[in-house]
Amino acid sequence: MSGLVIAFAGVALLLLLVIVWLVIKPLSNERLQPAAKIEELMPLHSQHFPQLRQALASADGQYIRRKTSQEVERQWREERRRILQGFLDGLAEDFARLDQFARLVASRSQHFSRREEFERAWLSLRFRVGYRIMSMRIATGSLGSVTQMGRLTQLLGSFSARAEAAMARLEIASQRSEN
Repeated sequence: MSGLVIAFAGVALLLLLVIVWLVIKPLSNERLQPAAKIEELMPLHSQHFPQLRQALASADGQYIRRKTSQEVERQWREERRRILQGFLDGLAEDFARLDQFARLVASRSQHFSRREEFERAWLSLRFRVGYRIMSMRIATGSLGSVTQMGRLTQLLGSFSARAEAAMARLEIASQRSEN
């Protein structure tokens, strides 16, 4: 009995370590060069999600299955996988830009807000986990719906809104100190 408990605990610990490693490991496009201008840190790819969602509509898959050969369907699925992976990589780049932007704003702020830093870390964790899940789904060919990609895009939007609000507060504080 105790051997089974030890084995179970070992497997659970190993799974926990794998999860932590996946969350901490940098994303594929996360290593950005420092931006020369703050405008270069705004997200570029996430704004194209509506077009992606429309292009990858499930009705296309039904049409392809009915009207084409299995080879054409296989090529279509592979192209779809490539497009999703490219967009996911773009979202990772957007995330890295926003994270760099948020860190820059936080470093220039006179008062450090633990709550804002916790919210940034929480959004970062949620994005990383969602990214890893979506990346695994794409790699295994289990593309399903584009819903998860939409969630990642929404997380980026939330992250962007928070960073821009912090920047606006920083500008207001700067104007007050000048007067």
